[in-house]
Amino acid sequence: MANRYVFNSTLEGYINVFEDSGKFNNRTFGYKFDADTLAQAEADREELLRWAKSKATGRTQEALSPWDETGFCKYTYGEGDGSRKGKPEPVFVDSDGEVIERNILRDVRKGTKVRLIVQQKPYAMGPNIGTSLRVLGVQIIELATGNGAVDSGDLSVEDVNELFGKADGFKASDPQVRKAEAVVGDGESYDF
Repeated sequence: MANRYVFNSTLEGYINVFEDSGKFNNRTFGYKFDADTLAQAEADREELLRWAKSKATGRTQEALSPWDETGFCKYTYGEGDGSRKGKPEPVFVDSDGEVIERNILRDVRKGTKVRLIVQQKPYAMGPNIGTSLRVLGVQIIELATGNGAVDSGDLSVEDVNELFGKADGFKASDPQVRKAEAVVGDGESYDF
């Protein structure tokens, strides 16, 4: 008994989809349900909780919803620190449906536009019941990288150069590093 949702979103919060790391040895990203999907997920949750209550033993304790009131969810996956079973990695594909190479996942950052496949499942462990979310697939529509660059499609380097033209300033092949000095007031004294 599970429900699947396919919707567009933007990655938010801390993003690490490259490799397991940190104290808990995992990967993570945040996303938001759109309004229609959130309404559907909330309705489905009620039905899934009724099913879980029928499987629970004794007095039940209901877990909080896996999303907040705005529809924000944080998804964590990976091998983990060994204290619990790891979660499998979602499949990452580009806008053509081709699997994305691992080295590109290193550059995925907050603001990346994606299409997600998310599954909501109920659970009943003794008296504890609730629902959990699992991201099954991530299609990257527009990649936002760590250097502020965004890849949204078909512009080549030549296309960008043609649009910009040439300008005086920074050149990666010949950097002219200098100390930037800010002059405050007349440069002689400080007026507090």
